[in-house]
Amino acid sequence: MADILKEVLKHIPEGKISDAAFEGANIVLYTKDKEFLFNNNGLIKEIVDDIKKRVELRPDPAITMESEKAEKEIKKILPEEAKIAQILFDSQRSIVNIEAEKPGVAIGKQGSVLREIREKTLWVPIIRRTPAIRSKLIENIRAVLYQHSD
Repeated sequence: MADILKEVLKHIPEGKISDAAFEGANIVLYTKDKEFLFNNNGLIKEIVDDIKKRVELRPDPAITMESEKAEKEIKKILPEEAKIAQILFDSQRSIVNIEAEKPGVAIGKQGSVLREIREKTLWVPIIRRTPAIRSKLIENIRAVLYQHSD
């Protein structure tokens, strides 16, 4: 484990983080503690200020909702006018990519819809605009990337 990860883990209470990893230049911390995930009292912000690197806190894949149930829940939460085209799950990283024609509607005022998705499903939602011209090649590439994201 790199020195910087050890430095980050020193700031966090024992047992709160289940895994820590680098994702490009970012540091990603995984937690199984739902309370810590939603209410860490600015601890992550303090770490970012200290180490001057981007730090992201995500739920551990073990606590996220099953992808089929999560997809149904996400479709219930998202407004119809967002016009959802595709929902792809990256289970290793606890991320759900949502393709919408109107990303502003899918995000909601001040991120309210994203927050609701995150709280109910424990997946980290990322909203992308549906391309104006559909490309089967791009769709296939994305599908393969998410299937083999181990």
